[in-house]
Amino acid sequence: MLEHLAIIASVAVFGIQHSGISALRVKHWIIDRWGKEGYSRIFNATSFLALIPASLSLNYWDWLYFLQWPELVNPLLFLSGVLLLALGIMVAILASRSISVSTVADMRTDRKPALVTGGLYARTRHPLYLATILFLLSLIAFYPFSNILTFSLAFIGYVIIGAYLEERKLVIQYGDEYLAYRRTAGFLLPRRNSRKD
Repeated sequence: MLEHLAIIASVAVFGIQHSGISALRVKHWIIDRWGKEGYSRIFNATSFLALIPASLSLNYWDWLYFLQWPELVNPLLFLSGVLLLALGIMVAILASRSISVSTVADMRTDRKPALVTGGLYARTRHPLYLATILFLLSLIAFYPFSNILTFSLAFIGYVIIGAYLEERKLVIQYGDEYLAYRRTAGFLLPRRNSRKD
């Protein structure tokens, strides 16, 4: 039980770091002092350091269990993991065709002034967050261990919160343009009847 609480607390620390350092006021303060490249370096370094405690709890040495103990493999779950991972990679690739990963990750060293609403963004406002969730779900399917389940569910919770916080910043940044876009594209899941702007 304590191990799982520690995982959740570690993911929460990462979430606070990630959302805190990408908050508009903090981001502008860092950029004013160290520039956009400095912001990117600080964002990457602190994100990496904040994620270490949670990731150490995942027992990487057991990650090839399906080679050592194939009798433990649930074929249906394993196949689901393959499909979820493939779908997540496909969503990430399609999203990256419209906008850079650094921009969506909130480093924004190359943010264009225009709101991106083409490609996959015409259907979902946060496709890279969706890709992250699909990847985390694939982890659960590949590795049905309690520590992986706890880590993945905690991280999915943060991804949803992070997407919501991102929405608030985008409304501030783009105003009515973003509010109109929000009516045409889904939050995380693609909206089928959305139109391409």
